[in-house]
Amino acid sequence: MAKKKTLKQQDFVKKKLKVGKPKQQPSNATSTSFVAKTIHVPNQVKLRETNNLENDVLQRLSLCKHHSATTRKEILIYFQNVIPQMIHSILISRLLANCIPLICDEDKQVRNELLKLLEVVGEADSNVLRLHLRPLVLFISNSMTHIVPSIQRDSSRFLQCVITYSGDELVRLFWIKSLKGLFNILGWSLTHPANSASSKTVSMGITSSNVVSISKNNKFKHQHLNALAQLIRAGLLDQQLDDESSQNTDSALYSKYLIPPRPQPYAYLKLFTREFSSATTTAQFSLQELDHLACEDIQTRRTAFLDHFHNKIMNELSHLIKEGGDCGRSAATLSNLLQEVQKQQNV
Repeated sequence: MAKKKTLKQQDFVKKKLKVGKPKQQPSNATSTSFVAKTIHVPNQVKLRETNNLENDVLQRLSLCKHHSATTRKEILIYFQNVIPQMIHSILISRLLANCIPLICDEDKQVRNELLKLLEVVGEADSNVLRLHLRPLVLFISNSMTHIVPSIQRDSSRFLQCVITYSGDELVRLFWIKSLKGLFNILGWSLTHPANSASSKTVSMGITSSNVVSISKNNKFKHQHLNALAQLIRAGLLDQQLDDESSQNTDSALYSKYLIPPRPQPYAYLKLFTREFSSATTTAQFSLQELDHLACEDIQTRRTAFLDHFHNKIMNELSHLIKEGGDCGRSAATLSNLLQEVQKQQNV
């Protein structure tokens, strides 16, 4: 007991310092005499440029879902610079799969950089956008019905980008869906005309009262009209072949012996389908059939458009032309385009 008491008392004894001697370190002191070349922080990893571009891209893919809008914007700018070097890499699919959902991003700068990114991809190789057309149309359609008005307004810009680089593929696979989406953001209703009091009315669009602040804001309406005109021009007008090799007299016969570039090339003939005439309407396709209609050929697209979309658009354009301004000019251009489509149908 006396020994333990003596040891406890030693802990409270203040030792005298000697001149010229360093202060004695406590027994539990941590040695700091070492030199560290690197410091590892477990919760953060600093990204460094390496010689392997694929590894750099893989490390940055997760930043597309970062909580900061500035980080998401900067990573899209980085991808714009490296896409020309990896356009044919296997990582381009993973890159676009992480970037395409940003079409519905709430930050406008992020959407602007994503639009530039898609344009860079289209200029490098438009076939890449063709391969990713389904997810592109999926998120563009989601943005057209989004609750945030700014995301709705930018949806037509993304649609124009897709039409520019893969318009022929878009009108073949998503012709009706694209038209209905533009009707939604323009605030136009697609309603079956009532021939009698007992006929049923089927609404396929969203009325102007249901579109949040879109119909009231004419500043962006001309942008949607231009997108609609570009879509109609790509889907309904006969494409002129500009390539000299395609103008060769033997090209028409040569193409007959090649594998068709699209699935079901003779679907428009309807060799294996049964149709029943309807006594209540003169249209070839009903509104219910539009969602399941194959629009592989231009004649089917024209028939569906003239039966259900043409008159509705002309009625809305007549009011916009009277208003003038940017909307009036875009409406006049679209009206002339519809007249040209009507002439080609009558030929």
